[in-house]
Amino acid sequence: MDKIFDFYSKYQTLKHLVDDKLRLYRESDQPLLDGLIKSIYYSLEDGKRFRAIFTFLLGELYDIPEKKLLGSACALEMVHTASLIMGDLPYMGDSQLRRGKPANHVVFGQDVALLASIGLLSEGMQVVLDDAQLNADERVQIGSILSNSFGFNGLAAGQFVDLKLKDKHVDFEIIKFINQKKTAALFMASGQIAAIIGQADETQMKAIQEFSRDIGFAFQIVDDMLDVMGQEKVVGKNVAQDKMNFVKLVGIDQAREYLDEYHQRAEKALEVFGAKADGLKEFSQYLIERVR
Repeated sequence: MDKIFDFYSKYQTLKHLVDDKLRLYRESDQPLLDGLIKSIYYSLEDGKRFRAIFTFLLGELYDIPEKKLLGSACALEMVHTASLIMGDLPYMGDSQLRRGKPANHVVFGQDVALLASIGLLSEGMQVVLDDAQLNADERVQIGSILSNSFGFNGLAAGQFVDLKLKDKHVDFEIIKFINQKKTAALFMASGQIAAIIGQADETQMKAIQEFSRDIGFAFQIVDDMLDVMGQEKVVGKNVAQDKMNFVKLVGIDQAREYLDEYHQRAEKALEVFGAKADGLKEFSQYLIERVR
C-alpha cells in the first residue's frame, strides 16, 4: 500500500505538470473563436491524464527528461479528449455526463462540440510538429504515430465497429478488437513515442508494444467493471449504458480473471527492463486497485 501511496503522489505531480502546460494552449488572438476555445477547454480540463502519465513512465525506461515528453503527453491528452467529445454526441454514444459534469454537446451544442473535437485533433498534431524539444525526425515519426492512433488503425476503426454492431450479438474477438482500437491505441501510441525517443532496440520495442497493448486492454476491463458496478457521481460519467461492455459479455467473475491475466502478461513483458520498469508496474497496479 505504501508503494501505491508513493505512486499516487508522483502521479499528482506529473498530472499538475500536464494540466499547467495544457492551460498555456488556451491563448487565442481571434476573439471570434472565443466560443470554440471555451468549448475545447471545458472538456480538456479535469482529466485523469492517465495516457500522459503513461508516457512519462515509459520515458523512465530510457531516462528521457520530462520536458522532452511533455509536448507529446499533452498531444495525447488532446486526442483522447477529442475522442470523448465526439463519442458522447447523441448519434454516437449519446452520453450526457463526462468528467463529472455535463457533456460538451449538452453545454455548447452538437455543432460546436463536433468542431471542438476536430480542433483538438488538429491541435494535438500541431503541438508535436512545433515541439522544439524534439528533433525533426522525431517530430515526423511521432506525428505519424499520433495520426495513426485516431485513424483507421485506431479510434475511428474502434468507434465504427462499436456503432455498427452495438445492437447485434457480439463475441469476445469483436469486443477485443473494439477495445484495442478505442482504448489500447493511445496507450500503444504512448509506448511507441517513448521507444522512438529512447532509441529502443527491436527486443525493447516489442516488449513496449506488448505491455502497452495488454495494459490498455486491462484498463478497458477496469472501465467496463466500473460501468457495471460504479456510481455516476464517483465515476464521473454515465454508467450502465455501454452495450459493448466486456463484463456484460463474460460476467464479473470472468472479467476479473481476464483482468488478472492481462495485468500479468503486461508486467511480464517488462522483464527485459528490470528495475527501470518499477514505475510502470506501480502504474498498472494503481489502475487495477480502482476495482479491488
